[in-house]
Amino acid sequence: MSEFVMLDLTTPAGVAMPAALTIREAEKIQSQLLQAVREQENIVVDCSAATDVDLSFVQLVLAARKSAAALGKKLSVIPPASSVLSDVLWRAGILPSASDPPPAEQSFWCN
Repeated sequence: MSEFVMLDLTTPAGVAMPAALTIREAEKIQSQLLQAVREQENIVVDCSAATDVDLSFVQLVLAARKSAAALGKKLSVIPPASSVLSDVLWRAGILPSASDPPPAEQSFWCN
């Protein structure tokens, strides 16, 4: 007798990111994000191990989020932007200073 396992595609699927979220890892990160967007309804990008971040990672996440939204899916980032990630977001002009709230379209970095 075979067993069937029901998968709940609405449960967040974690995509664990490496420590280096840089151009050197961009191809691998892109592949992970594309697979998650194809296979899951609710994608959670886990950046808790991040120690080095550059703008290529931010671009990949924004592109994946846009692709997910076009398919009626949701992409979020955990934990909320760490200091290393928030520094890149601030330098890129995506997030304002720490004392100002982020623009609504970019608040997902902070939730």
